[in-house]
Amino acid sequence: MRREQPGPDALVRSAYIAHRHFVEGRTRIEIAEETGLSRFKVGRVLDEAVSSGLVTFQIASPSGIDLDLSIKLTRAFTLDRAVAVNVPSEQPEVMQQYLGGTAADLVTEILTDDDVFGLTSGRTINALARALKTLPSCEVVQLAGIAGPIQETGIETIRRVSAIAGVRPWTIYAPLVASMASTAEGLLQQPEIRDTFAQFARVSVAVVAVGSWNPADSQMMQNPALGAEDRDKLVARGVRAEVGATLVGDGGEIIHDLDNRCLAIPEAQLRRIPQVIAVAGGAAKTEAIRAVLASGLVHSLVTDAATARRLIGA
Repeated sequence: MRREQPGPDALVRSAYIAHRHFVEGRTRIEIAEETGLSRFKVGRVLDEAVSSGLVTFQIASPSGIDLDLSIKLTRAFTLDRAVAVNVPSEQPEVMQQYLGGTAADLVTEILTDDDVFGLTSGRTINALARALKTLPSCEVVQLAGIAGPIQETGIETIRRVSAIAGVRPWTIYAPLVASMASTAEGLLQQPEIRDTFAQFARVSVAVVAVGSWNPADSQMMQNPALGAEDRDKLVARGVRAEVGATLVGDGGEIIHDLDNRCLAIPEAQLRRIPQVIAVAGGAAKTEAIRAVLASGLVHSLVTDAATARRLIGA
């Protein structure tokens, strides 16, 4: 039996009801009162408008973001959120600009005045700080000591971010790695450093860089306090990546050999932060990112689309 096509009046009514609901945001009850139909009849009209193709939906991906790949990455690693960014080149400077800018958009969206915002250091985190235009008045905490050149230190990044938020920064004016445990212990007694460490328990959202140890793409590895013998021993122990100063093996296991020489948020406190967002990408860092995801240290990831494909095996 051939289904009878609706007449012009019925089509006009359906289009009117669909526009009022989907475009103008009117509820089914409001439309029922306005048209004299029951709310159940309004519901049927809306359902038929969708099933017949009168109403179609198009979800637009944010500019530069591969939405389908982002969803697959989120599911593959059971993340709170993942953002796969289309990057025109895997050159480090390009990668840092795109990932840092996307991470800046993300934290601008999720941070509130009630949050305490923590950051490690790194070139991509520095790009995030440069890309930020606005932030709520949340406190800003440096989570790790100085790992690289002065323009990329956590201190300069924290100062930039806290200036945008209009708040006093909590900084760590000390190296990420000390030459000896006794040196690190002495530095931790300094009042300003001790005060910053006391803020770690309050951090609610953190953005962290990921360093790769094998292949080598890590500012921590280049720290003058780490000699060649230290680096070789740690790589031999299976260190694949670091977050702050927490060393991570291939399977996500934490390697504690350097803990007593580091000035950074400890693993246990990092795990207590409700939302930790890793920002990293590139072929050299793919396995390091995989190890960090396996560790459970982070809840969300901003990376490039090519790295996302490598991570999920697409």
